[in-house]
Amino acid sequence: MAKKTIFAIDDDPMILLLLEHILSREGFDVAKAADGREAVDVGQSLATPPDLVVTDHMLPFLSGVELVPILRSLEGWARVPIVMLTAKGQESDIRRAFEAGADDYLVKPFQPGELLARIRRFVR
Repeated sequence: MAKKTIFAIDDDPMILLLLEHILSREGFDVAKAADGREAVDVGQSLATPPDLVVTDHMLPFLSGVELVPILRSLEGWARVPIVMLTAKGQESDIRRAFEAGADDYLVKPFQPGELLARIRRFVR
């Protein structure tokens, strides 16, 4: 069985490193990007769409909310689950993320076990 790939997008290098560590320890392959433009470039360069995207809301160049429809428009990405992982916990931010097409929303600081449970729910 092929390993599942998670695409992690965050402009905080420590969060990106933490996500890579948590996810790879659980057996996932991890693709990474540090801002919205890089996320589009990496997304377009992947041979196949990832099994799930974890993205920050506040990113340089393109926000996570702006990024969701762009990623969904890529070939084969329409049904890729997208989880927002962000410090923005206001109801209006959460609503905007869901209206843009995010599938789930988790506020930082986060518990790794909860993030993994949410990811597993989508990649079964």
